[in-house]
Amino acid sequence: MKTALVTGGAGGIGRGVCERLAREADVVVVADLDPAEAAAEIGPKARPMVLDVASPESREQVAAACVAEFGGVDILVNCAGVLQDARVGRLDPALFRRLLAINLLGPLALTRLLLGPMARRGGGAVVNIASRAWLGTFGSTAYSTAKGGLVGATRSLALEVARQGVTVNCVAPGFVSTRMTDGLPDQIRERTLEAIPVGRAGQPGDVADAVAYLAGASYVTGQVLVVCGGRSIGDPYRRPA
Repeated sequence: MKTALVTGGAGGIGRGVCERLAREADVVVVADLDPAEAAAEIGPKARPMVLDVASPESREQVAAACVAEFGGVDILVNCAGVLQDARVGRLDPALFRRLLAINLLGPLALTRLLLGPMARRGGGAVVNIASRAWLGTFGSTAYSTAKGGLVGATRSLALEVARQGVTVNCVAPGFVSTRMTDGLPDQIRERTLEAIPVGRAGQPGDVADAVAYLAGASYVTGQVLVVCGGRSIGDPYRRPA
């Protein structure tokens, strides 16, 4: 039985990933703070599990439940995250710690708990959701730090577990239309969309397709797939005068 676990699976990108993986996996664990409604809407393959990725106790409970019920997981997608930040001079240290806990430390700790069972099942795939921000975004030093750390950890961990049949890769989305980004001020949204060469915001399904590819690509590991509509290439296209 092929089992996938998606953290942050109840909304935005995470939900899109759950819906995509449900086409191929036998079970998709929707792990989030309030996953019941999303799991019911995704369909019979979805199993809700309450997870606070920043909580050691919560991570341990979810990992133990997956091992007890399914023997572990074949696919782990670390998607839970929070997008908050401020310029360094106004950055609250508590916010910085929260960003690191949710976007970096929590995912790595959950991965550690599930790697052993994954290897004993014959291998599997870990896909971490980072962000194009790891390349640098003005005013997002803390968020970029957390996501950049996740990219570095992905590459190093891939080397560590490759001989165990486990791949570890990273998807780095650019601007994706979700409830989290819909709340941005209009001027920031307009400026961001103007800088995307393909001329539109990404959708959760765009990221989900990349995740599904990496989850099944046994000869690809330690890589970062940037899903950004071309924004990471360089200077954006300019509108004709």
